[in-house]
Amino acid sequence: MTTPLMSGQAGASESTLSNPGFERGDLSGWSTTGAAFNGSVTNQPGWGWGCCFNQQGTYHLWGFAGGGDAPTGTVTSEPFTLTGTGMASVLVSGGRNDDHLYVALTTLDGTVLHKATGTDDEAYRRVTWDAREYLGEQLRITAVDRATGGWGHINLDDVRVGLDEAPDPGLEGLAAYWDFAEGQGTATTERISRSADPISYVFNNAVYKPNSDPLWRTERQEDGVLSGALLFDGYSTWVTRAASQTQLPTDGMTVEAWVAPRAFEWGDEGKPSAIVNQQDKAARRGFSLGVGRHGVWQFGIGTGDAWYETAVPQAAALAAGKRAHIAAVFVPSEGTISLYLNGERVARTAIPTTARLARADVPLLIGRHNQPAIINGTFAVNMFNGLVDEVKVHTDALTAESVRAGHEHDMRTFAGGSIPEARMAMDRSRYDGDRYRPGYHFSAPNHWMNEPHAPIQVNGKYHIFYQHNSHGPYWHNIGWGHAVSEDLVHWRDLPVALAPTAGSVAPDGVWSGDATLDENGVPVLLFTAGNDSQRPNQATGLARPVDPGDPDLVEWKMHPTLVTIQTADLDVGAGRKVRFGDFRDQDVWKEGDTWFQLVGSGVQTTSGQSVGGTALLYTSKNLTDWTYAGPLMVGDVEAHPRTGQVWELPTFLPIGKDDQGRQRRALLVNPSFPDGPAEYSSKYTYYWVGTWDAQARRWTPDTTEPKLLDYGDHFTGPSGTVDDKGRSLVFSIAQDRRTERAHYDAGWAHNAGLPVQLSMRPDGDLGVSPIEEVSRLHVGEPLLDINEPISVADANARLADIKGDMLHIKLTLERGSAGTFGLDVLRSPGGEERTRLFYDAPAGQLGVDRTRSGNNSSVDANLGIQKGPLTLSNGELSLDVFLDRSMIEAYANAHKSITTRAYPFRQDSLGLRLFGDGSVVKSMTIWKMGNLTD
Repeated sequence: MTTPLMSGQAGASESTLSNPGFERGDLSGWSTTGAAFNGSVTNQPGWGWGCCFNQQGTYHLWGFAGGGDAPTGTVTSEPFTLTGTGMASVLVSGGRNDDHLYVALTTLDGTVLHKATGTDDEAYRRVTWDAREYLGEQLRITAVDRATGGWGHINLDDVRVGLDEAPDPGLEGLAAYWDFAEGQGTATTERISRSADPISYVFNNAVYKPNSDPLWRTERQEDGVLSGALLFDGYSTWVTRAASQTQLPTDGMTVEAWVAPRAFEWGDEGKPSAIVNQQDKAARRGFSLGVGRHGVWQFGIGTGDAWYETAVPQAAALAAGKRAHIAAVFVPSEGTISLYLNGERVARTAIPTTARLARADVPLLIGRHNQPAIINGTFAVNMFNGLVDEVKVHTDALTAESVRAGHEHDMRTFAGGSIPEARMAMDRSRYDGDRYRPGYHFSAPNHWMNEPHAPIQVNGKYHIFYQHNSHGPYWHNIGWGHAVSEDLVHWRDLPVALAPTAGSVAPDGVWSGDATLDENGVPVLLFTAGNDSQRPNQATGLARPVDPGDPDLVEWKMHPTLVTIQTADLDVGAGRKVRFGDFRDQDVWKEGDTWFQLVGSGVQTTSGQSVGGTALLYTSKNLTDWTYAGPLMVGDVEAHPRTGQVWELPTFLPIGKDDQGRQRRALLVNPSFPDGPAEYSSKYTYYWVGTWDAQARRWTPDTTEPKLLDYGDHFTGPSGTVDDKGRSLVFSIAQDRRTERAHYDAGWAHNAGLPVQLSMRPDGDLGVSPIEEVSRLHVGEPLLDINEPISVADANARLADIKGDMLHIKLTLERGSAGTFGLDVLRSPGGEERTRLFYDAPAGQLGVDRTRSGNNSSVDANLGIQKGPLTLSNGELSLDVFLDRSMIEAYANAHKSITTRAYPFRQDSLGLRLFGDGSVVKSMTIWKMGNLTD
C-alpha cells in the first residue's frame, strides 16, 4: 500500500503483506494468541476521551478496543520477504513498557530483531527499523501485550516493508527536523517524514504586486553549510505542520534551533514571539519555545494539569542582529527544564518528576504563536522576526554534554569556526511591482513608518530618522529607523538607530524627537523615551553616537538618565494645568550658548476641560540639564477645534528677518485628538508666523488665527532643520489612509512627503516650495516642454500620448476668462477615474477633487474635495506637481501645497489632461522621475 508519507520516495516497492494497515476491516493475514487483540480493528479516529489516533487510511489496530487494558496476547503477521530498501516501519502508540508491551520485527522462529513500545499516548508515531542485513529473508511483525492495568495496551497500523529510505545516521533520535535548505519556494521539507510543510507569506498570493517567494537567505559557501536560513518577516511568515503529522515524545524532549532575531516585540498579553510551538496554554497542553521582550527567551510545557515555564536571565538574552544556538531540554526523570545558549546552560527550573507532555491538538507552527494577540483586528503579533534555521525536535532529553557537542559540531561547519553574519537587512525589492508604493518619496525599507524626524546635516550628509515598526505594517513597539543622503532626494538605508532596550530610559518605545549638535559639534539625538512603568510614560531621553567619526553614524548609545521629565505642577497660566501624561516630540535648536527645547503637550483648566495644545519651552547650557521656561504658545481648541487638544511635533524654524531686523519664525504643529473627534486625526498641520526674541524667551505670533500649511488632508507630522545653505527644511509624513487589511496585504504603511523649504513671503506669510534638488530625480530629457503660451486644447493634444505615475510636472496657467481651471492626473482614457487639481477663481481657492480618484484600499469611502484660500500671482497659477504612484503633491505659487493620495482601480489611470476653457498654458514641462535609491 502507499500513504502520503511515502510519496516521492525513491526505490519504493510493493509490500508483500496482504493486510498491512488492516484496511480490510479485520485481522485477515494476521494470527492471534490470547484475547488482547480480539475485536481491536477499528475505524475510530479518536479514543472517546481525546483525539486523534492519526491513523493511515480508515482502519487500524487499537489494542484497547476489544477488552480494555486487562487482556493479554499477541498478534502476528503472516511471513513476508524483506525486499526493496531493507527498511521496515510501523505506526505505534499505546502504553509504555519495553518488556511487556511492544511491536517487534522478528524472524520466523520469533527472535526479536527490533522493537518499539508506546509512549503512554494514543496518537501514532512512526518507527523505522534498518533491517538491510536481512534482505531476502522471511520475517514477521508481531505485537505483544503482556501488560495489564493502566495503559496496558498497544496499537499498530500501516506496516511498510522495503518502502522507506535508509535512515540518515545524523537524524537518529529526531522526531522532526527542518533545515530550511531549499532557498526558494513556498514550502519546506521536514526531513524525518520527508513531507513538505507550507510556508505562509503575504506575497504567496499578493494583492498589489506580482507574487513572490518568502524571504530565503541561501547558503553562502564562504560562510559554511548552515549559513542559509528562512527569514521570517515578523508578521506574515510562518510554517505550519498539521497536528496529525506531528508525533511528539511525552516523557522527555529537546527542542533546538539556530535563530537570529531582527528585533523584539513588546510581548502583548505576556506572550513570547513563538519560534516553534504546538501549544494550547489555556488547556495547559503542548510546548512553546519563544523569545520575549528585549530578547529574553523561554520554554514552556503543558502536562494537562499544569503549565511549566522557564526563562533565561537578561544576561543570557538574545541579541538583535546576531545568530545564536538555543536549546530547551525537558527532563521529567530528573525533574528539570534546562535552557542552553550556544552550548552552555543558562537556566534551569525544577518540575515534578511525574510531569509528562500533554499533546495539544493544534498545528505545530514555526514563527507564529498558536494563540496570538491581535492588533487592530488584523495583525497577529507574538510572531518571530528574523532568521530561523536547523529546528530540531528530539525524541528524548539530551544531556548537557550532548547539547554542547551538537553546538560544537555546528560551529565546525561554519567557515573558520565563527558564527556568520546574520543577513537580515530589509530589502526594498520585496515590493517590486507594487502599483501604489511610491518610488521616490522616502519610505521605510519594509513595514511601518510614521513621521520622519530629527533631520540633521553632519559633515555634508543629511540624516533622517523615522518612527518604525520592523515587525510589520502596523503601529507597535516603535524604534528609530535611519537613512542618510547627500542630496535630500536619494537615500541609503541604515540599521535601526534606537530601539526599546532593557535597562534603558526607553524600555517600551523610542518615539519622535529631534537632533542637534553639542558643544563639540557632535550630533546628539533627543527622543521621547517610552517607559510604561512610569507616569507619565513619556519623557526626554538623549543619545550620542558610539563613534562620532563614523560618516554614517550607525551606532547610538542612550544616555543613562532622562534629561527632561514632565511634572504635574508646570505653570501654564492661572486657572490652568498641563495635560499630565502627554509630553512628547522634541524640537531642539541652539542660539548663542543656549539650547532650546520644545515639547508637545496640552493645557486644561484646573477642572479638566481642554484649553488646547501647547509647545512647552525648556532651556539648557549643556543638553542634559534643562530648565522649564513656560509654554511657548497655547492653542484654543474651542475656537479652532481642528487644532486639537494636544500638539505633537512642534517645529519652530527661522524664515528670515523683517524690515526691523526682528527674527521671524514659523511654528508648525501636528494636532492630536485624545478626546476626539477621530475624524480630525492625522490630517492637518497648522502654523503661525511671528517674531521670536530669544533673550526674552518670547514668541509673538502675528495672529492667534491658525493657518493650514497643506490643504490635502495627508500632510502631517512636521519636523525641521536648518542646513548649511541656511535653508529651513521641513519633512513630513504623508498619511496613506488605507485600511488595516490593505496595510497587511501591501506589507508597508505610509511614506514621507518630499522635503520642502520654508520662506517668508513679502506679505509676511509663510511660503512653502519644493527643494531644488528634486531635479536630480529627473530621468532623461523632458517628456514634454511647452515654453510659449498655447491654449488648453492644444496642450491637451500634446499630452495625449504621455502616461505615467512617476512624474514631475511644472506648469504655469493664466486664468484668462476661466472660472475653474487646472490639471487632471492619474486619469483613465475616458475620465472615469482621475484626480483633479483645481483653482476656483471666484472663490479664490486652491483644491483637489478626489471624487473620481478611485479608493481601492482607502479607509475613506468618500474621498471628497479639499481646498483652501490662495491668491493668484498676477492672475497666474504656478504648480509643481509630483506624481509618485499613490502620492500626489502640488505646490502652488511657492505659498501653499496639496498632499493627497489616490488608489485607482484601473490599470490605465495614467493620463494627464488640462481643463478650464479660457485659460492659457504659459509653460509646461514634464519629466519622468527615478527612484530614491537609484
